[in-house]
Amino acid sequence: MSKSSLTAYLLSSPETTELYERATRSQFLSLAGEGRLPKDVLSQWLSQDRLYAQAYVRFIGGLISRVQLPAVGDASKSLDWRILSLLQTALSGIARELQFFEATAKKYGLDLDALGPVAEGGNLTSKSAGFGANKVTGDYIDLFDSFAAQPCGDTSKTLMDGLVLLWTTEMIYLDSWTYAKQQQAAEEQGTDVKEDADGGALRKEFIPNWTSDEFRAFVDECRECLDAYAAVQILDTEEVGAASSMTLFKKVLVLEESFWPMVA
Repeated sequence: MSKSSLTAYLLSSPETTELYERATRSQFLSLAGEGRLPKDVLSQWLSQDRLYAQAYVRFIGGLISRVQLPAVGDASKSLDWRILSLLQTALSGIARELQFFEATAKKYGLDLDALGPVAEGGNLTSKSAGFGANKVTGDYIDLFDSFAAQPCGDTSKTLMDGLVLLWTTEMIYLDSWTYAKQQQAAEEQGTDVKEDADGGALRKEFIPNWTSDEFRAFVDECRECLDAYAAVQILDTEEVGAASSMTLFKKVLVLEESFWPMVA
């Protein structure tokens, strides 16, 4: 990847093409975009996404603890300051998102404590005994929590790793919901969504929020910060750093494929 940015390398690798397709193109997303996703299924998924978002708060806190601002010169002009500003945006954004979940759930009668199927190995037939993180959400939470705030956290989890994880999760989210939005037939654009299976929550509230220009700009900034930070890292070899990022990238793609519930 000597002449390529890190993110371009990860996205263009033959190792990830099929994984990325499966992570961002699911029947759940298709039904969501068509307005045919049942309210109970949306509630079950949204309740897990809220747990994910709560863990994301701790994850961002851990990344902030890893930022080392320069001791001399104008710190506000440094790459580290730019990354700190990105993380500040991420933290304020997820706080708004959690409030958005609550308000939208109340408006459309969605249950954010909904019991749902246990996601494990693609088998979503058994019901969970009580509300909590299913296996895939739990794996995501463990991954986020592995970046606990330093100096008490795992020092092997670097800021570089965290930026890879941040960009990957946000980019997948944007691309997945962009795919969902594209499922709405052209002739249906702008039509009343009150007859949707979820009462219009997805197509009127959630999908516009998750495909907005503001969110797209944030994802672009995640990519630019990651590429800039990767370009100035001193690693044993460029190949070692790229391999570590690829391992993490593929891990998130596998998790994300299972994060979307299997629906008929």
